[in-house]
Amino acid sequence: MKLRLSSLLVFLSAGFLVGSAAQAFEVAEFKSGMAQSEVKTLLLANWNFDRLVEPSDDVILAYDNDPSIARRYQFRFCKGKLVGFEQDVRPSLKSLIISVNNYNQQYGQPNRVYSNTHVVSNGEKAVFALFWKNNLEYIGVKYIVLPTNEQMSLSFDNNNLCYTTPRM
Repeated sequence: MKLRLSSLLVFLSAGFLVGSAAQAFEVAEFKSGMAQSEVKTLLLANWNFDRLVEPSDDVILAYDNDPSIARRYQFRFCKGKLVGFEQDVRPSLKSLIISVNNYNQQYGQPNRVYSNTHVVSNGEKAVFALFWKNNLEYIGVKYIVLPTNEQMSLSFDNNNLCYTTPRM
């Protein structure tokens, strides 16, 4: 009986781990858990960004110099593995409403809503963000209004040991 019970627990644990891995994010070619070097190789080979920079050991930024293109990806790593991805999209109220509606239909009501204003060097920064939880992953929509422009991004974060999720 003990052998059967322990075998059953091992089987259920293995099933849980496989199920958790299946819930990790995948955006285009990028999947959570990828090695940092693999992400960088894919960016250089397939994505044709104007700039690829690593401002710290755990972040890769890929973007185009022309702000009207509005193409920027931010990859966040924990212990060399991809755990977070943020993609800028062209900011508009229509895009915000469509994104929120799509995520509400897919994941239900948001798990967390964040709204705040901050003082920045050239005025005020207003932030509105919604986050949905899907197993160990947070999916987010962020809208930021600055004195001279607006920004919108979609984010994907897995729970990890390096930072608290969801990431503002």
